[in-house]
Amino acid sequence: MKRVTVLGATGSVGRNTLDVVENHRDRFEVVGLSAGRNVDLLQAQSERHPGAMIAVQDEEAHEALVKAAPEMNSRSIGSGDEALITLVDKTRPDLVVNCLVGFAGLRPTLHALSLGIGVAIANKESIVAGGELLMRTAKESGAPIIPIDSEHVAVDQCLRGCRREDIKMVYITASGGSLRDTPIEDLETVTREEVLAHPTWNMGDKITVDSATLLNKGLEVIEAHWLFDLPLDRIRVVIHPQSIIHSMVELQDNSILAQMGLPDMRLPILYALSRPDRIPTDLARSRISDFPDLSFREVDEARYPCLGLALRAAREGANRPTVLNSANEMAVGAYLAGRVSFVDIHRIIENSLDNVPSREIETFEDIVETDATTRAYTRKRFQI
Repeated sequence: MKRVTVLGATGSVGRNTLDVVENHRDRFEVVGLSAGRNVDLLQAQSERHPGAMIAVQDEEAHEALVKAAPEMNSRSIGSGDEALITLVDKTRPDLVVNCLVGFAGLRPTLHALSLGIGVAIANKESIVAGGELLMRTAKESGAPIIPIDSEHVAVDQCLRGCRREDIKMVYITASGGSLRDTPIEDLETVTREEVLAHPTWNMGDKITVDSATLLNKGLEVIEAHWLFDLPLDRIRVVIHPQSIIHSMVELQDNSILAQMGLPDMRLPILYALSRPDRIPTDLARSRISDFPDLSFREVDEARYPCLGLALRAAREGANRPTVLNSANEMAVGAYLAGRVSFVDIHRIIENSLDNVPSREIETFEDIVETDATTRAYTRKRFQI
């Protein structure tokens, strides 16, 4: 029985994680749950897992929860970002499943690893902003970092049994997002509804926007660099509209290994939770004869300038990935609030990379300072 604490349980990945757990109650026990604001769903989840302690990041939402359901008070750790740390401390699970979105996921990930607790992570922003620090902490404590993103789960599976020197190239596949076939000249005027209409995956708004800009794939390249200790020039992004092949690994003899499966987040989540075991599942079977025709194409850099900016940040190193991530979070937040246009997202990121000072990252505080500096700069410069 593996005891798990799920951070960000009410989001898309968190809900899928609990679906997997609830279909394998003989293997997994939920001992902790956190939410941002969606306390109604959190309460329903906690009723299905009566032994779980809870934490709520939003203080007003937490107050509303314990007022409406006083019985939850005895199970609540409290509210605010600090409550996430306390939840990990109090539950001491075998595995923390980090489904949080954004920079806020970095500190609880670092904390869990420092305690020797493994982290299954869908919070790519943590690895982008603090990859070197996370890897160092994991190495010192011996706690594993296990990817949940379908692309990195695919790479992990393809690399099992491969020697590092066998690897020629890793290909991370991308659906291309909601605007992959929109004429470039029309991107200036696309609507919020068009951007959020992802053709394959059902994800949260922020991740869906990142998919439309392909910034998410830039983050995934940086993730793969850290997770698999790969040089950046051995990682490429390729457009694969059908989302059946989740990643590929080309070996020195020019053969290519590919991991395939239906576009269902529960499959990589199941792998991450049960790794290194394989356990039977009632999820839809991947029947090859039912798959659509598979196609691939190179990334159009003019359509997806955010990918180029992410690769630039990765090559420059130091605090540049943190600047990239923080500027993107600010830009996407402003876009979803209707304050900037879709094409302004890459302009805000590029301007931030050009103007926020570079500095080396040694500690968590260095990352926090860069994040704060970047957010302050974008807020003042772009009035967002």
